[in-house]
Formats: sequence, C-alpha cells, structure tokens
Amino acid sequence: MVSTSNGLSALVSLISDATKVIEAEYQRDPHGIPSLEDLGPHPFDTAVYSTAMRNAIQVLEGACAQLCATVGRPSHTMLNKAMGFYEPACLHVVLTFKIPDILQTKPSGMHVSDLAKASGVEQGKLCRILRLLASKHCFREVSRDVFANNRLSLQIVSTEPFYNLALDYVGDNYKWTSELAETLGDPNWGHSSAPHHSSFNKYTKYPRSFFQYLEGDTPSGREYAGRLNLAMIGWGVATESGAVVKDFPWYELPSGASVCDVGGGVGTVSMKLAKAYPHLKFKLQDTPQCIEKAQNDIWPSLYPEAVLQKRIEFKAMDFLVESPIRGCHIYYLKHVIHDWPDEACIKILTGIRNSMALHSRVLIQEYILQPACEVESDQTSSHPSAPRPLLPNYGAGRIRQYNIDLDMMTSLNSQERTLEDFIRLGKLAGLRFVKLWTVGEMGVVELSIEKSGPQSSELGDPPNTSSGCNIHLRCNL
Repeated sequence: MVSTSNGLSALVSLISDATKVIEAEYQRDPHGIPSLEDLGPHPFDTAVYSTAMRNAIQVLEGACAQLCATVGRPSHTMLNKAMGFYEPACLHVVLTFKIPDILQTKPSGMHVSDLAKASGVEQGKLCRILRLLASKHCFREVSRDVFANNRLSLQIVSTEPFYNLALDYVGDNYKWTSELAETLGDPNWGHSSAPHHSSFNKYTKYPRSFFQYLEGDTPSGREYAGRLNLAMIGWGVATESGAVVKDFPWYELPSGASVCDVGGGVGTVSMKLAKAYPHLKFKLQDTPQCIEKAQNDIWPSLYPEAVLQKRIEFKAMDFLVESPIRGCHIYYLKHVIHDWPDEACIKILTGIRNSMALHSRVLIQEYILQPACEVESDQTSSHPSAPRPLLPNYGAGRIRQYNIDLDMMTSLNSQERTLEDFIRLGKLAGLRFVKLWTVGEMGVVELSIEKSGPQSSELGDPPNTSSGCNIHLRCNL
C-alpha cells in the first residue's frame, strides 16, 4: 500500500505528466491550446483524439478527482456529491429557456435584467442559476450580473445537435432516474429483467418497453423519438464514435469483403466506413422504418455513389427472430447488445452465428466495464489498468461508461457489460472470443465461430486484449 503522502505526490506527478502530454498534442496544431473564453471552434473539438491524448485526459480527470477526494474532509466531499443534482437542474432551466441562444446576440455579455426580459425568467432567480453554472465553468460572468457564453455553453445552443442530447439527460432521463430507488424496491420489478419494468415505466406509467414508446403509439413518444434522433448526432461527436473507422484495421480486409451492420439504424457508421474504405461492401439491416429511410432518403442524399456502385444493400429484419444476411465477412453491432437482457442477446448472437461462414467474424462495439479494484491480468481485464495510485479503472477519467450503464438500467432495464460477460454470452451462442480492440473510449469485442480442438493456425496469434494492429481477421477474408 502506498503511503498517503507518497500517494498525493504520485497523483500530482500524474497530473503534471498528463498535462505535458496534452500541451504537446495541442501545440502540434496551429490553433494552440483553447481558452474557456474562446467562442470559435477548435479543430480538436470534433477530431478523434490520438491514443496518447485520450489516455492523458483520462489520467488527468481521474487523478484530479482522486486527489480532491483524498484531501477533502469526507463530509465536505459527500455533501458536494449529494448536492450535485442542482447542476443538471440548472442546465435544464437554461436549455428550456434557450439562454445560450439569447447570449449569442451579444457575445461580449448581457446583463441578467436583459436576459430576464428576453427569456421570461425572473431576474434574480436566473442570475443565481447562471452563477452556479458559471462557477462550474459553463457560461462566464464577465462582470457583476453580466453573463456571456463560453466554449462549454456554446455546445447547448439550440441549433447544435448536443442541445437535444443535453435536454434528454437533464430533462426526461433526470426525472425518471429519480424513481430508481422505488423501482429497485418494488417486489415485482426490482429483480425483473423485463424491458417494461424500468424506472422509465415507473415514472411515466407507460406499460410497454422504452423501444415501443419510441415507435410512437403516443404523442409524447413520437416527440421524444424525434428529439432523440437529433441527440444521437451530438452523442457521436462527444463520444468519438468515428474512432472505430481509424482505430480498427479495416484496411486489412480484402477487396470485396462484406460488412453487415446489424441494427445499424440508417447506416451512419457504415457510411463513414464506406467512404474511408472503398474496397469494402456493406449490408445494412434494421427495422423496416429505419431501412426505408436509409434506402430512400439518407444514402441517396449523402452518399449516392455507394448506391450506384451497389456497395450498399438494404434489408429489413427483426434480429430477435431472424438471422442476418448469410456469409458476410463481418457482422458489426454497435450499441445493440447493451439494449437487451441476456436472453435476448443470446438470441441475437445465435441468429448471427447461424448465418456465419467459417471466415466470418462478429464485432461488438460497446463500453466495456471494468471493476474499480485490482484484478488478475487475464482476459477478464477489459483494458490495461490505470497507473498507480489511480483506481484501476481510471475512476472519474472513465466515468461515462458507468453513467451509460445506469442509463440503460433506468430506461431499458438493460446494461453495459464486462468483457467476461461478452465472452459468456458469445459462448452460449456458439461463438469464441478472439480479441478485444480499443476504439476511442469504447471497445470492440471480436468473436468467431466456436470450433472444437486447438485454434486454427489461419487465425494468426492467440486471443488477447491488446489494442495494437495484430489483426485476427487475416485468415482468408
């Protein structure tokens, strides 16, 4: 065990070292390091971080949070945690009344009295709300009672995709998550894995699953679904969803290899991959509504060349009862498995297994949960542990994976999973774990058909969980 004094020094050293890495990364760009007061975009705002940059930010966030938790009086720290719900409540106010939009008309700052007249919110209360947010670095108080946008608040201008994502979390999600304790304490719902036994159902009184709510059999469901579609664009930018395009070695697949995007919506990821790797062909499969929109609207408008060259095929399916197109080289599932309980996941993966050829691979892109304690260095360790004395899972540096896990619990009664969970589900579906790839802040679990006896030599190296480029897809694809 590291002594407390040595632990503090080690945390400070981690912060210093990580800061140097981040500074060096920013200095490679002519725009340099942005200030919170900057109102213009920076190239790094939408870029996929390098591995060094991403790791440094995770270390910095984790070490700063752990340092404060270590040195602060426990009651002080826990009181701040217990009162943390006021921040999302304040965000909900400024989103609802579109305060960032109003501030856009006067970038140098606007007195709260003018903001109050423009928004209809009582002046004194609005000032107190903005001051809390400015103290958390969202907005800037340029002089007494005069507020302006900054780099963070510009993300929630109503024309930005992130606006809808933020409104979803601090609005509807925030409300039904408040029912979590009551849901867990319900004698019938607390131990249930049924999709309609979630905090969402407890709060809204809607009797069916969240997905059925999004299908629009109620006016509120239709409205929410429309907002959620826009929110997912903001989600993709914030979580580096495009990292899978460059962090996974698709280029090693041979010309004409087929990628089946199972549950791929309108094909956002497939389109990015198709543009980056013109030697690949794609099959997009999802609900009839998604496929109709993708085939008749999205792809002809945004990437007509792929349609004309017949590099994209569209086919509706219900992956809980049907198998995807047979014989594809890759079956890719992004944010699909986390939507469902184990029984449904096994059905989905078994359906894919029934369509696979010997050369096929399954790629599951999800957050890979890690325990917050030391574990044996084996295949159940989803990522390399953080440098000591950080929590092995980076603590606050990777907190989003645990937040989204609770999001799944409260909305769908589903979950994010550990690598061990994915290996277990794959095995029950007749699939064998090959490798874990790190792509952005998520992982890609690679599975192949389960075969008896030793692994075929054509698969290359033995299974491992590294994030390098020693691809296991080179067999005969």
